[in-house]
Amino acid sequence: MAPPAVIDLFAGAGGLSLGFAAAGFEAVAAVEVDADAAATFRKAHPGVDVHEGDICELDLSPYRGHVAAVVGGPPCQPWSLGGLRRGHADPRDGTPQFARAVHEVGPDVFVMENVAGLVRGAARPAFERILAVLGGERPLADLLGDAVGPRDRLEYRVEARVLNAADHGVPQTRRRLFVVGVRPGAAFAWPEPTHAGAHVPARAHVGVVARGEANPSIVTYAAAPSLRPDPYHGQVFNGGGRPIDPGRPAPTLLASMGGNKTPWVDALGVVPDYHAHLRAGGAPRSGRVPGARRITVAEAAALQTFPPDLTFAGARSSQYRQVGNAVPPLLAAAVAGAARTSTGFSSPGARP
Repeated sequence: MAPPAVIDLFAGAGGLSLGFAAAGFEAVAAVEVDADAAATFRKAHPGVDVHEGDICELDLSPYRGHVAAVVGGPPCQPWSLGGLRRGHADPRDGTPQFARAVHEVGPDVFVMENVAGLVRGAARPAFERILAVLGGERPLADLLGDAVGPRDRLEYRVEARVLNAADHGVPQTRRRLFVVGVRPGAAFAWPEPTHAGAHVPARAHVGVVARGEANPSIVTYAAAPSLRPDPYHGQVFNGGGRPIDPGRPAPTLLASMGGNKTPWVDALGVVPDYHAHLRAGGAPRSGRVPGARRITVAEAAALQTFPPDLTFAGARSSQYRQVGNAVPPLLAAAVAGAARTSTGFSSPGARP
């Protein structure tokens, strides 16, 4: 029997598809508008139908009856602080198209990934609306307007949870929201943390010697440092990229990496000593931080648990963006494994 088939929407570099493949699924199609990310996806998944373009222009109904799972991470900018949280008013909001894809394909299970901030604060009412539509409590027209019939509804049992990637073996503290839908007769059980008491430290993948092409952005001392109890927090150094504590998971890798927002390695152990110096009343230093270097694309990809042989297409800034936007494959595999063992679906796994 062929493995259960999956379609990856807003696929990016393919972190979700890699995780689902590790859990025994087979990617048969992907949709990605960014040319570099689409090229990277093709490298990771040769032979997969990659639709490079706007998902709004793609009819996915030919896949109906041929696909077990629809997965995807709709653009998170509408719900993130960096994106000003404009929600459904933001043209980048991909959740309506994700719902349309589920409606057209009719999979046994779907998995939608997004920012953790969607479940709290001002974004919470919009999130509850999304859940109500995905779970069939409200009509699809609530998200898609007259693009669907007024009575069209989905029929899924929907659950949502924020997972910390570090709890599942990813050497990075990364909290992401997952929304899982299964057929009414099925049951889904969330994956149990495998590393909750023993997170993988960053030093497992990042050391003093750089891997891959060096990042030329320098690290300098802040003129007016703002201390926190933890030496690796606060605003002690210039730039948005924080120093990495080698004994703990790395901080969340952002899509804005590439310049001084890229996390960095403290090769000479300056960070804890300088923090102690400032707490003791010492004067701020200036200039470059000795021994500091920004992590490379290869190191960022390793911290996301991408395969070491995968190369990313495009300019360096695009490569960092692809890595930062991705779902860590190891975290995706945990969710995919739970989906496969919990739902009990069958799938022909064939292309239309």
